Amino acid sequence: MTRRGIGRWALRAGVALGVIAVLSVGVVVVTFVPYVRDSQGEPMSVLVATWGRDHGLGAAVAVAEDLYYAHIEVTPVGGSPTESADFGSESGAVGPIPSGAATMGATVSPSPSGPQATGSATPTPSAIARPVRAHLTPPDTLVSPAGGNPVPNEGVWQAVASRVNGTAAVYATRVRPDATHTSVLASLMWIDTKLAAARYVPGYQEPGGPNPYDGALPARLWPDVLANVNGAFRLQDSLGGYVYDGITVQGLVDGQATLVIDKDGAIRIGAWGRDVKASPAHEVVRQNLALIVDDGVSRVRPGDGFTWGATTHGENLAWRSAIGQRKDGSIVYIGSPGLSAESMADTLVSAGVQRAMVLDMNNWWVAAFYFTHAVDGSPICHRLDPAIQEGCDRFLQRYKRDSIHFLAN
Repeated sequence: MTRRGIGRWALRAGVALGVIAVLSVGVVVVTFVPYVRDSQGEPMSVLVATWGRDHGLGAAVAVAEDLYYAHIEVTPVGGSPTESADFGSESGAVGPIPSGAATMGATVSPSPSGPQATGSATPTPSAIARPVRAHLTPPDTLVSPAGGNPVPNEGVWQAVASRVNGTAAVYATRVRPDATHTSVLASLMWIDTKLAAARYVPGYQEPGGPNPYDGALPARLWPDVLANVNGAFRLQDSLGGYVYDGITVQGLVDGQATLVIDKDGAIRIGAWGRDVKASPAHEVVRQNLALIVDDGVSRVRPGDGFTWGATTHGENLAWRSAIGQRKDGSIVYIGSPGLSAESMADTLVSAGVQRAMVLDMNNWWVAAFYFTHAVDGSPICHRLDPAIQEGCDRFLQRYKRDSIHFLAN
């Protein structure tokens, strides 16, 4: 080939590569636009990561997020917490909480303006007079492995949310989860399952399958909502299955960590096929990885790597969440930044949890709220962890991912 021929060939190749590059960029832009359009406030980093996982780049996203938590968003060693462990000082929820503000069967209607901002509830007369209900006892005060002088109210379970017939059904606490990163406080919430019924709301995108509520807790139930928390991984990352109202969206896997909620609101957590089995009473069966706590013992081991989260090594400190069950049937949720899989599991064990399942992780997807109520029954929202982003009404409104709600029973 002559020099002129080589030049022509190079020019054509360059033009072809340029066209391919332009088309590739165009494809990326076109496919990314729907993620931006359907954003519910997620930061760009979250949108890009979600787009990547949906387009075959899950492994690259996992490596990138792992590097991010290991080298950029690094939790400092030592230090003191900057947030408070006193829930009363934050939300006004400690102390006399209005009786009957969340009473199943109440006739009050939610305010048309929707949930109110964080603040103290206005005393509400009891909607239905009932005798004192049987109830459970919150866990003992948690002792931090950080030792030393605890911050005020650290590890102390404090009554939050509206009471059910005069009895507190939801308690919360914060505690330093490890002895090295002493500026971190993990936030936990305890729910009395004798006073609160569970309800699962599928997101309008995840985990797929039936979507009877269009991703939102029905407004008629807002006067009864005591708390709500984020759901689990996207189904494609869960290594498990999902059944809703008898419809199998993805096949269940024996031995995997499983959350079951019955049609009457009863909730159980355990290994599928051992602790929980198929029953016509089930409304939802949701699986996510293996049990992180089993028989009251942490199942996290050094070197587990990505076992406890497809997006970051279990050793890295990140936003993580999990839900566990105690012997008496009560529920404990944990969700905060700065948690490793090990410290999260150990903290649940210290709260008396017998079996626990990992829920979602990473900034934005970990979110939990508790509610007091105004005179008209409209919910007043409070963040479980002060660093949780976006609005408190996230799971009351139409939302793309699944959520778990606890309602006055």
